[in-house]
Order: sequence, then structure tokens, then C-alpha cells
Amino acid sequence: MATAQSDTPSIGQILLRRGAVEAGALEKAAHAQGASLLPLGSTLIRLGFASEEDVTAALAEQFGVPGVVLSKCTVSTKLLAVLPREVAASHGVLPVGEVGGALALAITNPKHQALLDEIAFASGRAVLPHVAPRAVLDEMIAAAYTARDKGEAVAKGRASTSDAPFLAVVTTPLEQATDADMQPELSSTALEAFPVPSVDKARRPAREKPLVLAVDDEPEILDIIQKALSHRGLDVVTAARGRQALDQLREHDPDIVLLDAMLPEIHGFEICSQIKKSEQYGHVPVIIISAIYTGWNFIQDVKRIYGADEYITKPFRVMELVHKVEEMLSKVQGGPPPPDKAEAHRRAAEEVEKAALAAKAGDLERMLEHANTAVRSDPFDPRAHFVLGTALHRAGKMYEAISEYERVVELAPGQFSALKNLAVLYERQGFKSKAVELWMRALEASPSAAVRKTIKAHLIGLL
Repeated sequence: MATAQSDTPSIGQILLRRGAVEAGALEKAAHAQGASLLPLGSTLIRLGFASEEDVTAALAEQFGVPGVVLSKCTVSTKLLAVLPREVAASHGVLPVGEVGGALALAITNPKHQALLDEIAFASGRAVLPHVAPRAVLDEMIAAAYTARDKGEAVAKGRASTSDAPFLAVVTTPLEQATDADMQPELSSTALEAFPVPSVDKARRPAREKPLVLAVDDEPEILDIIQKALSHRGLDVVTAARGRQALDQLREHDPDIVLLDAMLPEIHGFEICSQIKKSEQYGHVPVIIISAIYTGWNFIQDVKRIYGADEYITKPFRVMELVHKVEEMLSKVQGGPPPPDKAEAHRRAAEEVEKAALAAKAGDLERMLEHANTAVRSDPFDPRAHFVLGTALHRAGKMYEAISEYERVVELAPGQFSALKNLAVLYERQGFKSKAVELWMRALEASPSAAVRKTIKAHLIGLL
């Protein structure tokens, strides 16, 4: 149902429709564009035919993401640590602010997903792309990194009036979801639709041999790892995708985990972070194996941000990996027994129920408290993230809520309530493209013909 790229209006068409530029000026800018080598919107700004605000708003409509008026922004230079100046300049991207724990990026191409993923990995944070005209972005990149090199705390856009970090955001007005069926909810029906983790397993029995969980989407690498470790007397279970890795983790309680960083469904970095934050798996050593390598500082950042115990780069030497696994296992042998997984599941389930009761009573503080405890007890229970996302939404913490709902749809991709709530939040924050994507997924998972009809009508309004 999404529109094809060829159906997307050009920046010139959007500006003409909005009355932000005259046809004659647009024609002159098109002729001048070849000499400037700049996009049309930037050429219009440079020639004085259109304002930065108008071009930014048109770009926001074209890409379906919020825009940022950089000339009115004040950027903290500490944010630049996640991105080398050369990368920022060559790719047209700049960290410009912090929004609910996420990193706001000014970027010329918000569809450059590989770049967004790289920055998310390097920063250890969710990233929110905000489109900006290339000419203005180039100017702000130069000003920001120059200010940082001079030891200044902030870089101000030429029209900024704020000495503190400030984002001047513009969004495209969207038809808001006002129907009762379109509102975020937390009901017993919604919770009952989630898969409930099994809690019938007692503490795992003692093993004769340590068990390794190896995760990689390349069968050849998994085969090499399995043969090498088995030859050294270790048991090995494998997984090729993110959700499969979580299933194997829950079922087998491995003694150590080897994780490829770039996995389908859920990235290895994120799985590592969730393992290390959990009560029942936090003691398990995790070795990240990845082809992503940008030097020693990056490796240290991976360990610090995601909690990885070790980082090995691809291509790796098999015996190096074997020795590292044996070294890690020797450190944990003789330690305290692992936590009772069944007890952790039960505690998470109880906290989810308490959070739901607090929600019914209108006690938001208690709801947040119980939801956070549920996530800490079992970070792989999608219900825990769902109630926390709903609590954060009710508390007005929209971007934190988005992050929790994203975790839900990673762990339980077909859950209608989570998809719907996430679609509503993206839409209200001005991320039209993401909203359409999530409404489409919610449409496929909708529980009734009546709900499907409502969503279809809403999608038509958005598109």
C-alpha cells in the first residue's frame, strides 16, 4: 500500500504547492543547480528564492521524517565524539541533540539505513533522523567541529538565540489517530495475546561439559566454530538469526555466548546488551565476533556500551577464538550457581500483573516501578517491555516509549497492540514513513475485520 518512489513528489513540486516558491524562481534555480552541484532545495536557499524553514519543511514532507532548521539550533559539541569529522562531512550527517535518550541526527538522506545503523552501534543509542538541506548542514558541520576543536561547549547556528543546546524541529502535519481504537492501550486482552515464557524449568542440572551458544548468519562460520569447540570437549548449540538466538538462550542456559554483531531480526550488539542487563543471564560471558572494526577505541566502546566481555574481529584465527573461549570459561568455573530462571520468569510475570493493576488504579508511579522491575527480571519477556512502553507513553516520555515498543516488536513481531501503539507514537512525533510501515504491519496482524477497516481508512489518509 506504500507509495512507489516514482510517486513521491519532488521538492520543487512540494514547494510550489505550498506557495513557498514561484515557478520562475524554481526554473532559475534548476538552471543554476548544475553549476552549484547542490540539491535543488539548497540551491534555492543559496539564491535567496526560498527560506531554510520552507525547504526543510518540504524535505520533511518528502521523506516522512521531522526536519531540523539548523541555523536556529545550538549543538552540544560533546555529541560529536561518536562521529569523525570526515564521516560527517562525506555522508552529510551530524549529531545535533538528545531526545528522550535517543540521538537526534541532522542528515541529508534519512533513508541511508546502513549509516544510521553504524551510528547507532558506535553510540550505543537509538538514533532519530531529522532531514536538513545539504548546504545548511555542510555549514553547521564545519561550525560544530571547529567549535569542538577550539574547546567550546556548544556550536550555534547563525540565527540561534540560545546559549544552551536547542533543536528547532519542524514536522509535517499528519492526520492524527483520534478514533478510540487507534489510541495506545494496556488491557488484559492485549496482555493475554502475548506469548508467556515457560516457567516450568527448575534450576538447570549440572553439566559434564560446558555449553557454548554460537550465533552467526553464515553457516560456514558456524560449522568451523562447532567443529573446533567440539574437538576441545565442549558442547555447542547454534543459531543463525536474532530471535532464534534468544530461543536457544532460554532453552539451553549456555555457559558462554559467541555473537555475530550483524544478525537478521535483532542485532548481536542489542542481544549482548539485553543479556548483560538481565538478572538470570547477566553472569554469562559474551564474546562479540564482527567484521565491523574501527580501531582500539571502538572495541573498548563496544565493551563499555554493550557489556561485551570480549571482541574478536573477522576474519579470525580459529585457535585464537578457542583459547579465548577456554579462558573465559576458566574464569567463571567454580563461581556461584546461576540464578533460578523459573524464579526470574515468575517474578517478571508478577511485576507485569502489578503494573497492569497500577494502571487500572491510575497510579502511574507504581506502574513505572513495577514495569521497570519486570524488564530487569526478564528482559526477553515482550510483555514486560509492553507495559513499560505504555507507562512511559502515559508519562509523556514519547521517545523512551518508542524504544520499548521497538523492543516488543523485535521479540514478538506479530503482536497487534504493540504494532498499533508504536505506529501511533511514530505518527504523533512526525515520522510519517515509520508510521506507515508500522500501520501496514498492524493491518496484517489486526484481530478483526472492523479494526482492519479502521486502519485501512487511516492509512489512506496518511498516504
